[in-house]
Amino acid sequence: AKGKANKGGLALSKAIRSAQSKGGVTGPMHAALNTTCLDFKKAAAVSEFTLDDRGLDVAKKAPTKEGVKTVFAGESWINVEHRIRSAAKPLGAPIDDDAFVAEALSLDGFRAIPASLSRRLMPRRPAWSFETSSGRLHHREAAAFKQWLEELREMFSERGGYPPAFEQNLQVWRQLWRVLERCDVAVLVVDARHPLLHLPPALVHHVSRTLRKPLVVVLNKLDTVAPEDAQRWAELLREGIPGVSGIVGYSKESLPPGAHRDLPIGRAALIDECHRVAPGACSRSAGDPEAPVVPTEEAGTILAATPDCAEPGQGVAAGRLLLGLIGHPNVGKSSLVNSIMGGKVVSVKATPGHTKTLQTLILDDRTCLCDSPGVVFPRLEVPREVQIVGMLIPLAQVREPFSALRWVMEHSLKPLPEMLNLKPASMAQVVELRESGVDALDLKDVGEAEESAPLPWSPMLLCAMYAQQRGLVKSGGPDCLKAGMEILEKVLDGKLPYVVAPPQSCDLSPPTVEGSADSEDSDWQVDDDDYESEREDPEYRKKVAEGDLLGVFGEERHGPGSGSIKSRKKQTKLRKQREAEKVEEAM
Repeated sequence: AKGKANKGGLALSKAIRSAQSKGGVTGPMHAALNTTCLDFKKAAAVSEFTLDDRGLDVAKKAPTKEGVKTVFAGESWINVEHRIRSAAKPLGAPIDDDAFVAEALSLDGFRAIPASLSRRLMPRRPAWSFETSSGRLHHREAAAFKQWLEELREMFSERGGYPPAFEQNLQVWRQLWRVLERCDVAVLVVDARHPLLHLPPALVHHVSRTLRKPLVVVLNKLDTVAPEDAQRWAELLREGIPGVSGIVGYSKESLPPGAHRDLPIGRAALIDECHRVAPGACSRSAGDPEAPVVPTEEAGTILAATPDCAEPGQGVAAGRLLLGLIGHPNVGKSSLVNSIMGGKVVSVKATPGHTKTLQTLILDDRTCLCDSPGVVFPRLEVPREVQIVGMLIPLAQVREPFSALRWVMEHSLKPLPEMLNLKPASMAQVVELRESGVDALDLKDVGEAEESAPLPWSPMLLCAMYAQQRGLVKSGGPDCLKAGMEILEKVLDGKLPYVVAPPQSCDLSPPTVEGSADSEDSDWQVDDDDYESEREDPEYRKKVAEGDLLGVFGEERHGPGSGSIKSRKKQTKLRKQREAEKVEEAM
């Protein structure tokens, strides 16, 4: 039925375009069709799949660790084609695209985001207790998450434009919920090259105002930015963003001694800062005689797989301060953990979402660490190309690299063509590329120029010249798509550096806080009748009491030898015969 619905939608779209091109639809119907088709800004915000296609049918799928993987919405080919057409625009020229979303990342913009919007950009975990059955808890979480996705889709549709990527897998959000519930101090790891990108307002609001826990920000990868920029970012984040309790720098590479005078750096600085901002009841000093002593060989041991409902401060973590490591994918959380532990204790990979489940490790006799998978938050002010450069989207899912390369060309430390050893293109070369089928530069925005004079760069022209340099050919012309992916891969590997400089002047006065935390943010884990299961019949309660989880979710239990269709039919037939015999005996 879903396949037929999708095909029907495609057929309707083709019929509308065909009728308009032939002039077969006139009058009010023609005006309505034009209104629908010309509103591309809203249409671009719609994902290709529906919520049912994501497998979020309530009470049909129990939570499993195998399903913990990052899931993003697919882009339509119309959106991709529109961005490819804009790749010929030279740098600095206005982009003629109704669905284009300009980057609005700034410290002032971050502080101006209302609390009501921040709460809507993060799914809330429904109420639960240790007496709640796993089936009912799953039903509540799935229903709440499905409703959140619906509301978020409407929000993006109202804004219009190309939708950003964000995590759409409930299993990954569950890992973040549990880490935030268990930890005493939340440690948010950000990339020092673009800190505001990796600092979701919804997460900062949730930790500081809803959970009311300390938040320590770690500026990771300090070796990729200038020391003065790192210190300026630390000052701005500490004083300009409410809810940030402390700032620590970190880098697995060696740093010049004394370069970061006002920024604490390293493993010891991170642990001390977390103990400083932690509540007094949770923190124990190293000299506390009641603090448990951990042997040297025990430090760094993975404790155990964290249970679904773990109470803070219980089990092996009792008596130690529990740090919850959170943040976006590919900001270096796993590398940070390995560097802190002094060896490889967690796996590291460049693909976003490599860390699947949370795990707890012992740092010392008073501190333990809970590592979590990276979660991409929905952001209204972040375009998709910035997420690509920030490595929030896997390179394998990037369908066009040109919009991301435009952003890199505007923020690279040195001109990108210079780092690639490319010479400026002339008018004759642009005309030659156009004859080969590549529209590398929009000449309408260039004006009159001599035939031998150098022309401004565009992302498509950059890729075309790089393809000619590398010998990347397709259909007799330069393969710009493959060239663009190669350049983008160099950017993500750090071979072509970029950086976002901190603002030199900024208003650091305390922002106006919307509402009261006691009145507005107390809805975290509050009972809601809408989350209750509708199947509260005696049979359902009997299955719950017997521990028949498969029966609770409407699935039939399969024993050994009952995997084939033929065997199941045979068992069904035998069961009906036994039931008929019982009826005859009763008569």
